[in-house]
Amino acid sequence: MLRCIDKLEYAFRGDERLLDVGCGDGRVARLLRERVAEVVAVDVVPSQAWSDDTLGLTFLVADGEGLPFDDASFDLVHSKDSLHHMERPGVAVQEYRRVLEPDGTALIVEANRYNPAFYPHMTLALRHQHFTRRRFRDLVRSAFGAARLGAFEAHFVPWLEGLLPLQNVVEETLERLPPVRPLLSYNFAVARGRRGSR
Repeated sequence: MLRCIDKLEYAFRGDERLLDVGCGDGRVARLLRERVAEVVAVDVVPSQAWSDDTLGLTFLVADGEGLPFDDASFDLVHSKDSLHHMERPGVAVQEYRRVLEPDGTALIVEANRYNPAFYPHMTLALRHQHFTRRRFRDLVRSAFGAARLGAFEAHFVPWLEGLLPLQNVVEETLERLPPVRPLLSYNFAVARGRRGSR
């Protein structure tokens, strides 16, 4: 989870108000709270793991395609592995842009449909509709005027936790190999500005 945040290479100021869309059990929202002043974490289904016992962290039931917040309510929007679950991901990306301050930033991470580890399990077996790299980029660009786009490798292997430093070295090496880049596990965007704005 930390690797997926760190690989965005976003310099958090520490005073931001962040919306975490599709927060699941809230573990990532808690990690993000350590880097910003306030996190509002939402998902369409509540989790028993949610608790508002941390100052500056709130959990709410809400749909990413119709966020119940005023325009320009947040400095940051974080969305990891959420868009591919939505019926209208293009509408959700527009919502991310709407609730951001004019100079706000969206941090969006989605699994790569054709990653060899994800495809058999997540796409074929579980029927997740992960995006191709092109589809992901088109979605981001439909709402945002500028975006730093990229890809990285990150996997959670519980029985290898003791070898995490070695795993990180392997993943960093894979990221540097041009033939492998289209198959890396995650696509990401650090996006700002309204589409059509300068």
